[in-house]
Order: sequence, then C-alpha cells, then structure tokens
Amino acid sequence: PAPGPPPPKLIGHMAAFGANACFGVGSVVIGLALGKISPMLFVTLRAAAMAFIFVSLGGFKVLPARDWFLTFIYGCTMFVSMVGYMVGLKLSSPVMAAIWQPTQPIFALVLGVIMGTERPSLLKCVGILLAIGGCTYIVLARPKDKSTVSEDPPAVGSAIVNAIFVLACVGSASMVVVVKALLSRGHTFAPVVGWASAVCSILLALATYFAHSNEATLELLCPVENGGCGNGYVLPPGFLLPYIYVVVFMSVIPYFLNTVAAQALEGSVASAYTAAQPVVSAAATVLAKNFFPDADLNLPHHSMIWGVLGIFAGLGLVAYASSSSKEKHLKKD
Repeated sequence: PAPGPPPPKLIGHMAAFGANACFGVGSVVIGLALGKISPMLFVTLRAAAMAFIFVSLGGFKVLPARDWFLTFIYGCTMFVSMVGYMVGLKLSSPVMAAIWQPTQPIFALVLGVIMGTERPSLLKCVGILLAIGGCTYIVLARPKDKSTVSEDPPAVGSAIVNAIFVLACVGSASMVVVVKALLSRGHTFAPVVGWASAVCSILLALATYFAHSNEATLELLCPVENGGCGNGYVLPPGFLLPYIYVVVFMSVIPYFLNTVAAQALEGSVASAYTAAQPVVSAAATVLAKNFFPDADLNLPHHSMIWGVLGIFAGLGLVAYASSSSKEKHLKKD
C-alpha cells in the first residue's frame, strides 16, 4: 500500500508529549497499586495484552512477507527496551534510570543520521542537551533519601549497569526509527505494533521462564527481604485493576500516540519528549499525595523548578529546529 500523508507536525508534538505524559503518570500508579510481582512476569503480561489488542484492532491482518523481518526487528527493540530498563532498575536505582532515560533522543539522532532519515542541526542538538541537562539536574539536585540511596552495594559493577541502560535506551530509540520505517510503507499502526508486540511477548515469555528457573536470578528480581514473589508466577492481591490501567494508559494509548509522533516528526524530536516524563510524574505525585496522604510516595523537591525550565526550554528549541528544518525543505522544493 502507498503511504498516506504524515500528520501535521503540531499533532506530532502533541502526540509525543501525550505519550510521555501517560508514561509519567503511569509510573506513579505502578508505585501506588501494582504490589509485589516479578517484573519479568509483569512486562510479559503487558506485552501479551498489547499484542492481542493491537492485532485485534488491525483485524488480524497479516503484514506482507517483505515486512516480516523489519517487524521482527521492531519486536526485538521493544524487548530490549522493556527488559533493559527493568533489569537496570533492579540492579541499580531509580536515580540511575532517571539519568539515562532522557538520552534516548541522542541515540535516535545518531541512528537517524546513520540510516539517512534525519539531518543533524546545531539548534536541535543544543535543545536535546538542554532537556537532558534539566532531567539530570532534577535527579542530582534532589536531597538524598531512603528511596534514592541504597544501603547495600550494587550486585554488579557500575559499568555493567550502565551498559544495560545504554541497551535499553538504544532499544527505545530504535523503536521510533523502525516503526517510522514500517509506517512509511503504507501500513496502519495497529497491525505493525500488534505483531511486533507478539514477537516481544514471545521473547519475554522465554526470558521469564529462564529467569524464574534460576534461584539466584529470581532472588535478584524479587528479593525475599522485600516480600519476594513466590516462584515468580504469583499475582498480588488487587492486581487486575492496575494491570488494566497499565495496559490501556501505559501501553495501548501511548504506543498509538508514539506511532503518530513517529510519522510526523524526526526520530530524535519524538524521543526528546521523554524529558517530559519526570515533570508529569512529579505533578501526578503531588496530586496522588493529596488524595492518598499515607501513600509511600516522595514529593518532588522545590529545586526541581530549575530542571523543569531547562526541559521545556530544550523541548522548545527542538520543536523550533524541527519546524525551521521543514520550512527550509519546502523553500528548496
């Protein structure tokens, strides 16, 4: 099928922000209600639900054979992103995860330049670095507390943990680049994301089986001192409602919005909006704390305001650079 016209860039920017707003709010919901469950089992169930929903929305349409390999690659990047982030978080801390998350636009820019789908610009690079600097400041300026400082030494070397986070960020950035390539071939988002999620869920099921079959790995994923998770396949009480929320508002809706953003924007621009996640998460934490005062959530520190200014200044520059680039191409044409 011939590719249709891409959505307007304004719609792309709104979609990218909306997707990351969903992720930001969802992280608070998980902290509030998900309970004790193996993270491997959780991401497997999440990916399986995504596969069923998106394939159903696509009318169980099978993609042409020429696109099977690229769809498989998309599923692999999804797998690397989910597992890399989860394992990195378990081996380190939310601080490390928060520092690495906004680096995705750098990897997306590098991949886009290598694949010839994107041109770098000084303004775009400055904007990306500003947004990353804002996120880093939010993490480093916050006073240390029990949730961000572990009394125990890390289970593995910091170089290995950083390498895992690099893989997760490369996986997330690659997802944007690969889905953009698939959508440019005229496919709608539902079958593309659905079959890729099916590939991802199969890989996750295999990884979960092997991880839970090893006692040391299971202990690393579900420490006994934190309550454990049985044999790894135990669902905590009250799991269903937060699981439905995560599937709908942290998977189906944001993945749809991300495909819209990928069609309308360059990969690095769409990925730059990951910097909005800590801002939305902080706002959601304040609201949640007002409604649930006893919840085990840490309110954002007032120093965060400077990081927020850097984030939005960087996103503004990225958006301006993107629109300026489009205008220049139109004038040349």
